[in-house]
Amino acid sequence: MNVNTFSGAALAVQVRLLAGIAVLCVTNRVCAQNTPPSITLQPAAKAVSLGANVSFAVSAKGTAPVSFQWQFRDSDLAGATNTQLSLTNVQFNQAGDYQVRITNVAGVTMSATANLSVIPAFFKVTSSPVSNASGGTGGAWADFNGDGYVDLFVSSGNGSPSVLYTNNGMGGLVNDTFAGVGSGTGNSWGSAWADYDNDGHPDLMGSVYGGSNYLLHNSGDGTLRKVAGSQLESVGTGNNVVWGDYDNDGFVDAFFAGANNLLFHNEGDGTFTRLTNSVVMKDGSGQGCAWGDYDNDGFLDLFVTRVNQSNLLFHNNRDGTFSKISSTPFSTDIAISQGCSWGDYDNDGYLDLVVCNVGARNFLYHNAGGDHFEKVTNSIIGGVLANSSGSAWADYDNDGYLDLFIAVRGGMNLLFHNNGDGTFTRVTASSLIVDSGTWIGAAWGDFNNDGFPDLFVGNLQGNNALYLNAGNSNNWITVTCQGRVSNRSAIGAKVRLKATIHGKETWQLREVSGGGGLASQNDPRAQFGLGDATNADLIRVEWPSGIIQELTNVAPKQFIVIREPSRLKAELLPGTALLRFTLAGGKGIPYSVETSADLSSWVVFSFRTNQTGTDVWTNQLSSQDPFRWYRGRE
Repeated sequence: MNVNTFSGAALAVQVRLLAGIAVLCVTNRVCAQNTPPSITLQPAAKAVSLGANVSFAVSAKGTAPVSFQWQFRDSDLAGATNTQLSLTNVQFNQAGDYQVRITNVAGVTMSATANLSVIPAFFKVTSSPVSNASGGTGGAWADFNGDGYVDLFVSSGNGSPSVLYTNNGMGGLVNDTFAGVGSGTGNSWGSAWADYDNDGHPDLMGSVYGGSNYLLHNSGDGTLRKVAGSQLESVGTGNNVVWGDYDNDGFVDAFFAGANNLLFHNEGDGTFTRLTNSVVMKDGSGQGCAWGDYDNDGFLDLFVTRVNQSNLLFHNNRDGTFSKISSTPFSTDIAISQGCSWGDYDNDGYLDLVVCNVGARNFLYHNAGGDHFEKVTNSIIGGVLANSSGSAWADYDNDGYLDLFIAVRGGMNLLFHNNGDGTFTRVTASSLIVDSGTWIGAAWGDFNNDGFPDLFVGNLQGNNALYLNAGNSNNWITVTCQGRVSNRSAIGAKVRLKATIHGKETWQLREVSGGGGLASQNDPRAQFGLGDATNADLIRVEWPSGIIQELTNVAPKQFIVIREPSRLKAELLPGTALLRFTLAGGKGIPYSVETSADLSSWVVFSFRTNQTGTDVWTNQLSSQDPFRWYRGRE
């Protein structure tokens, strides 16, 4: 402290430099008689749930006036000059150390540091039949019965039958014994939903370890019927299964990872053909698998994990064939790899990839565009040594960035919060991670339709777990895509959303998935967190068919259904006065075909029911109307 003193007859003037602040003291008494601040109440550390409100308090005595300045991570907080600091809707970026600088004429005092911990608000559901059952390997979410609520299929790896839990629409999941799931689904190490015949009802496929895989057709009346004699019923060591329309013909194809990797092409007539000459089949010992269009060319690529061998990335050549990518880092990163998941964690518009490893550090790959991936070596995701098994991305706090959950086989699970700057923070206080178990696969699904994803985790040697997300005040939008020219489940469709979050224009990407992680499938709806954004500026859907749809200025906190437009073609048959119409759209959906001469006034000239997905007919061309427009409406 520097002190300069100027003396007068009855006046003492002192200028003191206190913590860099010049204080002028003018008094009839010497300044040494003033009392510097002393703290009578220190701010206390707090731990609060995500989205909650919290306050810190401090009190001090000393010569008045006494001023207060709150700091966060050693930086002054604007306007925080009272004895109490109140924070509302606390987010993860507000976690850390808080302190107060207290100043008066006689000095400066710094308070003790008070740490704020932010805990994700999840509650373990103990009363559900889901969490009272054991032996789960993974879970697959889908709206099986079309009531607007996602149901849950839990695959069983302990020999007992797998189970379908139907959503009752009141926040509960009920064991559905009527649906017909049971025999032939035991020792199932993977399941995934997709509408393979495009009839509007999601069907179920499962892989069986050491037995026959299965295909269950959704009858649309609340029951599932096993498709006997299906080509998918191959016998092997099935470890995972995923759907993906790799040739964009409008019908989802199937891939099984196992001792022998299996790829089946959907012929569009309810049957499948095993492709024995595909490069995807050449390498076996597959564990986890996931389709994802990593280079944004409109065609799904495939990643497959293996044990103590290099993992496999297959690029889609867009002609029904694949090329194996043998470049680093995939060719040199070798471990006991299990689950894998695609997700654009840094919102740059390209799918990134996480790979779970047993007894080794996990792999996180940043997609730099094109065919270039960078292994992220300084991320906490790869810094934790555990027996990692399944992985699942979701923006569980709706702040606009994907977070990551990893199931651990023999220990406590892992949860990583996305900081929004390309880095993650490991969450160490949450109900999601307090239980040890033989956790295999995990899947996010908003089963109570509150806009916040909940979580299921399968436990092979103990009770499975279901966690309810309590949410916060952040905004959100959930999009359901229904294909017409593309496959009905919209698998492979990219949904992009633009919104202004905390003053920053932010793009997000979700690709509708047919399964991944390990033995699991997330909610097929595209779920977006909006943070404090008051609306979505733009929602853009890029369909596998090449059709693009855009919605603008969409209000938050709602569920949106976006149907792909059907495609109507008309062509004049050579040498005739006949128009041949081709309507590509939803199977079994009625259409009105309308005509207009001026694009403003339309009249119906035909009603059609598209029985197969492609309807073809002819109509006489009128010589009185040389120019006509036509459109098909669902």
